[in-house]
Amino acid sequence: MNMKTLIDTDSRYKDVLQAIIDSPYIERSALEEKLDLPQADLESLLDTLSEEMIILELAGQADSSLESRVPKKVYLVNPEQEKSIREHI
Repeated sequence: MNMKTLIDTDSRYKDVLQAIIDSPYIERSALEEKLDLPQADLESLLDTLSEEMIILELAGQADSSLESRVPKKVYLVNPEQEKSIREHI
């Protein structure tokens, strides 16, 4: 499925992509706060975008040694598709 089709089926994809473009390497928790979407909905949107390789889900460095056991997830728009994404949002 291409990006335009995704955005046409659910406008929340556009909001998620805009938030990630505005804040590259944004943490999951910051994305939740910024978008104010139910956690299950955000999870579904991110999973679809990640499966389609539109965004990249990366493991980021923990802020402290106590948190180091649980890597935090950060999101980045796929650089190969960034130009196309910017045209559609």
